[in-house]
Amino acid sequence: MGEILLRKLLACRDRIGRVRAALPAEPREILTDERLEAFISFNLFLLVQDAVDLAAHLIAEQGLGVPDSHRGAFEILAAKGLLSHEVAEGMGAMSSLRNRIAHAYGDLDPVRMVREAPAGLEIVARFVDELSARA
Repeated sequence: MGEILLRKLLACRDRIGRVRAALPAEPREILTDERLEAFISFNLFLLVQDAVDLAAHLIAEQGLGVPDSHRGAFEILAAKGLLSHEVAEGMGAMSSLRNRIAHAYGDLDPVRMVREAPAGLEIVARFVDELSARA
């Protein structure tokens, strides 16, 4: 695995830690802190974008094809045995979250985002672990 991929893996691990540390104990607390909501949503966006970039770079590096979407990048990695199907599916869902943050911020339910963040962070951590194990 090249230096760029390793840097992206490390960036993902760092961002997972930042978001985990910032999550409020009670999801509804996010409604009282606009800065915290912005911090969490922005870092989730960047985390998923880093993971998408990592997947796309790996696909290109290994000549595995051209994904038709962010979700498609994770599906290609799973189809080629570089990622479990469960993690690919979870990363597809995280890609949808990334898109909701990027394109419909006003429609994003911050309480739901915080409530579902721990499971999403766990999927991204598994994604990083699975790719790291193949490095």
